Amino acid sequence: MEDHPKLTEATARVLTSLREDAGLSKRKLATLTGIDRVYLLQLEQKKYRPTLNAVFLLAQALGLPPGRLVDMIEAERLRLLDEATEADVQDLRDAPESRNQQDGPADQ
Repeated sequence: MEDHPKLTEATARVLTSLREDAGLSKRKLATLTGIDRVYLLQLEQKKYRPTLNAVFLLAQALGLPPGRLVDMIEAERLRLLDEATEADVQDLRDAPESRNQQDGPADQ
């Protein structure tokens, strides 16, 4: 099964940010959730996406409704996709300029 684009990265960013904002270490969050610390570390390192059960446990430990955590991850995912799209558009805009500069003036 294929992931939604940027889902793993968005999840990692949101979880890391929420954990740090709450002043929790990875070890403490793992203890609060009952989630294995290594699994939590791998989520934050963009190696895995969380299971639905993990989302519920993480949300509870962070004081959020699970739907709110999912909404935050989706908002970050869309933001990352927008950034990627903007970078692609900029690359396309820059490409003709760099080719023209390399080729030199066409009138010569």
